[in-house]
Amino acid sequence: MHADASYFQTLGDLLLAVRHYAYSVVWPITLSLGTLMFYYLLYQSKLIPRWLSVWGLIGVILFPAPFGEGAFVLPLVTNEWVLVVWLIVKGFKASAIAP
Repeated sequence: MHADASYFQTLGDLLLAVRHYAYSVVWPITLSLGTLMFYYLLYQSKLIPRWLSVWGLIGVILFPAPFGEGAFVLPLVTNEWVLVVWLIVKGFKASAIAP
């Protein structure tokens, strides 16, 4: 017995729908939750300036917007680059690390 080709077509369509769902719904939510926790911990620990942490928190809130493309992603992306440069140049606050 041979399987009908329509079954394979249906299975292929289902797999494509699952992939689309994972990349367009699940991925932004998990990324946002992880980034939200990261910037919240940076805010609480005072390892970096508070304005940088708040900027990251605002950017993460804008990220998973239904139109989370283009301009709504820019605050978070810009914040990530500023954070990278800040940590390379200045590093963490020594007073927050020392007991």
